[in-house]
Amino acid sequence: IGLSAMLRQRTAVEPGDPVAVDIERDELAFFPLLYWPVSQRQRPPSDRAVEKLNAYLRSGGNILFDTREQATLTFDPFDTGGAGAAKLRRLMNGLDVPALTAVPEDHVLTKAFYLLKIFPGRWSGGTLWVERRGGRHNDGVSSIIIGGNDWAGAWAVDNNGVAMLPVTPGGERQREMAFRFGVNWVMYCLTGNYKTDQVHVPAIIERLGQ
Repeated sequence: IGLSAMLRQRTAVEPGDPVAVDIERDELAFFPLLYWPVSQRQRPPSDRAVEKLNAYLRSGGNILFDTREQATLTFDPFDTGGAGAAKLRRLMNGLDVPALTAVPEDHVLTKAFYLLKIFPGRWSGGTLWVERRGGRHNDGVSSIIIGGNDWAGAWAVDNNGVAMLPVTPGGERQREMAFRFGVNWVMYCLTGNYKTDQVHVPAIIERLGQ
C-alpha cells in the first residue's frame, strides 16, 4: 500500500490497493502491470497459464520480475548462478521473452515522472533489464522488466504508513529513491512513450510553423 499512497499523493493516478493475482485463475487483462517477486517456493506456471501470460504481454501488459537477491546479472540475465535468477529461468520457461538489455541512460523509465539514474529498492546496485530497442514493444513499453533489488520490501508500510523493513545501505534516502522508481514504473506502464514524444514536441512545433 505504500506505493499506492505515494502515487495518490504525488501524481494524478488514483490506484487501488495492491491485490494478489492468481495467474492460473484470474483474468489478467484487468491489470495493466504485475509485480512478480520471485520465491524459491513458487511452482512454474502451467501450460495454460503460460499461454495467458504470453497473451497478456502481447496485448500491452507489463511484468516486473524481482529476484530480490541484489544480483548484478551478466549480459544474459538467464545465465547467472544466483538462486533467484535460476528460479526465474524456470518460472519463465515457455514465456515469449524478448531480447533484453540493461536500461539505457535515456530510457523512458528514467524520466517517466522523476529523473532517475539508479533504481534501488531494499538493496541497491543490481542491474535493471528491459526489452532491447527494436524488439516487441507496446506503445514504447517494455513488456518485461527484470531486477533484483526487492522494491516491494522498500515500499512496504503498515496501516499507519510506517516503513516495515530496513533498506541498505542508503537508509531513508534510498527508500525515497525506491518510491520514485515505483512511481516511474507505474507512469511508464500507463503512459507508454509519452515522455519520449514530449522531447520531440519543440521540433515538431517548429516544423509545423515552417
